[in-house]
Amino acid sequence: MATSQSEAVKKLFSLVDEGMTGELNADQVQAVHDTIRMGGVSLPQVKAAMLYVCSDPNVCEDWELIDLLKEMDRRYFLIQDFRWEFSMLDVDRTDTITEDQARWFLQAVHGQHFSHRKWNSFINSRPAPEAKISFAEIEVELCNIPSYADVLEEEEEETRKKEEAERKKRLAQEERKRMKEKLEEDRLRLLEEQKMREEEKLRQEEEKRHKAEQEMKQVEAAAKAAEEEAERARLEAEEKKRREEERERRRKEKEDDDRRKIEEEERLEKLRKEAEEKRLKAEEEAKNIEAVAQNAAEEEARAEKLASEAREQLKRVQDAKSKKELEEKEAEALKLKKEMKEKRIRSNLKVAIKKRKKTPLKTGVDDFKKAKLEDHDGDVPTAERLLKQISTRDRLRDAMSLRQIKPLEEAINSVKKSGFETELQPEMIEANNLLLRLRRLERIRAEILELKQSTVAEIRSYSNPPPIVHSVMIATFLILGHLEKETKEWKKVQALVGKTGKDGLKRRCLAYDPQTLANNMDIAKKAKEKMMAFELDDVRDVSAGAATFYLWGSNMIEEAEMMEQQKKRDSERKDDGAAKEERFRAER
Repeated sequence: MATSQSEAVKKLFSLVDEGMTGELNADQVQAVHDTIRMGGVSLPQVKAAMLYVCSDPNVCEDWELIDLLKEMDRRYFLIQDFRWEFSMLDVDRTDTITEDQARWFLQAVHGQHFSHRKWNSFINSRPAPEAKISFAEIEVELCNIPSYADVLEEEEEETRKKEEAERKKRLAQEERKRMKEKLEEDRLRLLEEQKMREEEKLRQEEEKRHKAEQEMKQVEAAAKAAEEEAERARLEAEEKKRREEERERRRKEKEDDDRRKIEEEERLEKLRKEAEEKRLKAEEEAKNIEAVAQNAAEEEARAEKLASEAREQLKRVQDAKSKKELEEKEAEALKLKKEMKEKRIRSNLKVAIKKRKKTPLKTGVDDFKKAKLEDHDGDVPTAERLLKQISTRDRLRDAMSLRQIKPLEEAINSVKKSGFETELQPEMIEANNLLLRLRRLERIRAEILELKQSTVAEIRSYSNPPPIVHSVMIATFLILGHLEKETKEWKKVQALVGKTGKDGLKRRCLAYDPQTLANNMDIAKKAKEKMMAFELDDVRDVSAGAATFYLWGSNMIEEAEMMEQQKKRDSERKDDGAAKEERFRAER
């Protein structure tokens, strides 16, 4: 369906792009949309949509057209609703409404994101500011997505978006080119391999047929033996085909798994960036609220001082009139103190919600409840839910740090039961990925544990081992901390394999922590070069024992790589966060 849609859009693009420039202007885009939606949208709406979607707001490239049409559809359907609501305000049926009505309409649509600056700019830019306002004048702004930022921030954001779009476009083009080249190489290689296998199979089948015919001609008595030979050959061919199919299936599964990991990592990185942007935005909002809280605290202290001064003066005056004035002054000061205290408590709780810190949240809720304030904005339930979310998140992170299956499963289930899967989506993705890896490592350890001593002895019994077995065992002992020169001679490998007790090969593999390998990625790289020169099926064909250690080693290497990548990401996020904080402070 997605492919059909894409082809249809490309066809539309080609039909309108008569000059074959690879770009459409606003008029051409409007023409495309008119073919999809009866009546379409106005040219200003088209230009506004292009400003939102296209890397160049003046033109649309073919790869941008689907997203642009979706944005224009969004505006198209919004216009239907807004036009009806506009007609409800136009009681005189003049196709216009008053300035107050238009302002109310925009405020109702944009809510707290309504921009007074944009409104004033719109009014001042009209040829006749006092005239009534038509729907065409405000339809674009009604459909636009509002922003908190001031003029400078809007300009900077626009610049950043254009640069980011160019960068993503360039990276996407490079990635598509690289993937296309790789897929073509893989396709040609697979075709060549398939051709060779088919030729070999045909040659073998021809030889077997010819041999059978000769045997049948030479002696009738050998017919039974020939039939048995043919049956054996058929079974061998079937087994070979089955193994080839199994190998192909595993290759495809690995490709799918690698692609899924990349997509999931990109998605996780996007979620992290969004969370960081939200955090910095909340920090900025919190600073403004903190200023309100600080001002309230100062006013509260000043009111307390005024009340105290009034009480002291009351002790010294005698006449009734002065006493009454001082009592009224004290009452006003106490009333102001109470109001400022409530304002301070409310502001502190809002700051704690913005900053999402556990201790300030708990303190803010306790102070709010202790003061018995009315919760008009629903801040207390919000803060209490945040506290529960933070506690659940901390338990999940602690479980991830333990790297144990049962505590991690319990922590993941706790997040699901608490209903925080959306809020903790990045953490849940990391936790589920870690759980999959831990389960896989557990399965490998189980295979090591079930490995019979006779199988290990079979590896040791080689006097001149196959190169594939020697390479796998070199990589295994590299991971376990031995130098490569210690394992180049097979006799030394035999001695290491033959050790028992705490130095036994099985026990060392079971007790091994992949973090050790993650701390020395040079060793991981050398071991990977040794192991990845062979496929698992190739190793299994030669030695079942070596195949088990191949699985163990490759999984240890993969886990170490994942740990190293996570470490780099954490470091990059920390540096990026510090840089953003520094820029934020500089801007402030």
